[in-house]
Amino acid sequence: MGNLWSSDSMKKVSVSLFTGVLLFVILNHEEQSHTYLPDQIYQKPKTRLVTLTSDGGISYGHYANEGETDAIHTLPDFSFAGYMGGGVALPNLPVKVTLKPQEGDCRPLIQNAIDKVSSMPADSNGFRGKVLLKAGTYAVAGTLEIKAGGVVLAGEGQDEGGTILKAVKEAQHTFIIIGDDRSSYNKEEETAIRITSEYVPTGATSFKVQDASDYQVGDTILVQRTPNMTWIIMLDMHQYGWTTKKYAVPHERVITDIDHNNISVNIPVVDPVKLKEGGGQILKAKIDRKTKKSGVENLRLVSSYEHATDELHGWDAVKLRMAENCWVKKVTAQYFGRSCVTIEKKSVFNTIEDCAMLDPKSHTKGQRKYSFSIESGSFNLFQRCFTRGGRHDYVTGARVAGPNVFLDSYATQTHSDIGPHHRWATGTLFDNIKGGEMRVRNRKGSGTGHGWAGAQTMFWNCTSTSEKGITVESPPGSINWIVGGKADQLSGNGHREAFGEEVQPRSLYLAQLESRLGKGAVVATTTAQQRGKPATVQHALDK
Repeated sequence: MGNLWSSDSMKKVSVSLFTGVLLFVILNHEEQSHTYLPDQIYQKPKTRLVTLTSDGGISYGHYANEGETDAIHTLPDFSFAGYMGGGVALPNLPVKVTLKPQEGDCRPLIQNAIDKVSSMPADSNGFRGKVLLKAGTYAVAGTLEIKAGGVVLAGEGQDEGGTILKAVKEAQHTFIIIGDDRSSYNKEEETAIRITSEYVPTGATSFKVQDASDYQVGDTILVQRTPNMTWIIMLDMHQYGWTTKKYAVPHERVITDIDHNNISVNIPVVDPVKLKEGGGQILKAKIDRKTKKSGVENLRLVSSYEHATDELHGWDAVKLRMAENCWVKKVTAQYFGRSCVTIEKKSVFNTIEDCAMLDPKSHTKGQRKYSFSIESGSFNLFQRCFTRGGRHDYVTGARVAGPNVFLDSYATQTHSDIGPHHRWATGTLFDNIKGGEMRVRNRKGSGTGHGWAGAQTMFWNCTSTSEKGITVESPPGSINWIVGGKADQLSGNGHREAFGEEVQPRSLYLAQLESRLGKGAVVATTTAQQRGKPATVQHALDK
């Protein structure tokens, strides 16, 4: 039997193991009338930051940032992460082309089938159809690309008896790409207007601007801090090459209301805007993501390799590039040098679920073994994922603008830490993650001058299996949190509550999702075991 991740009060259970997946198990399988029942609220420790109400809602407590005294901030709503903005089940598209394994390089065969479905007209929902690869092994010498919207590449299972795509090209390469390089992301600099609110706190959905007369409800805008040297010097980052221009990070939002010069947006602010630290602006953006509602599912992706530190083989199993409302579901990647799934190039509203990264083959050093990685993008959800032998298993890159969420996932045989890796990723939730060392901190001169890795980073009911434990440091003027969770040790000046215990709600993301969209949204996007009372994580891997 595999390892159980459970509260101390739980009994031992006998569990059947499944291969290549992360499996959730509960003691009581009865359906509940609410995901989080009122009688659960007082059975486990509470947090000042979030209070569950009897009707399934949430009320938020206010807090002050590090070095400040005004308690004006609230937790941002992370529940917008995921396909279609969270709470929507992944679709099951009709099969349009079916393929069987053939001898030799199957890349042309598979790519031609993808292109054939891509040329079909989309239906009213933007869906075209699925390329189904029957069970067996397909050698693929190169990269497969899904550029069109509404196209799915699917197999008949992610275990060794399912559909196996073997990356046989002897060079570093991305195996599957979801995205089209013709997609565009253009700021309309001439539309920029200043934010005049003296302080826009984390969690806010409205703020004042200089002149909103050229803006309309429904406009896609970028909310952009424009930091000055006061901010950079306060963080002590000037010595690592941080510049004001480079850290003017855009956060994509949609205007929901305009009242004179007061702007309301659809998703809360995750990085506070302060006049004394340079303030901020909004500007319009023309964004055209060509690849929407496409996915990869039910596949086992295996890279060939010569030896344990070979680096001339499959590198990233799946990459999402400027993708929107796409998904990777039930995919196992084995032996790839860097990642199972990497999200990059401002991809938004994507879901990665029930995926595994196993036994990466490469040197164990920088830029390698980042099992599930967000290099650029917002509103992305990873859930029920598993890793074995990675370095940074659930990780963000530089200047990643949240909210983004890692939920109910597990890492084993880890070689480094879980958390934001470098240069000010904001609004990241690590929710019920179990793995090795976990850190959000000032990395100072590490790497190439990583500095503060993240801000407004939440570790919620996470468990570290490393003797190094969990480090949560808060930068001046911002904050990082740990609520609940277990580890051999906890260090850092970050906001902490109920460490050593499991708090309610069990999952912050799911509680926020239910509060915003109702119980049906949670049921649509989770397993019954995730919603159980209590939930337990069981992992099982094949050989």
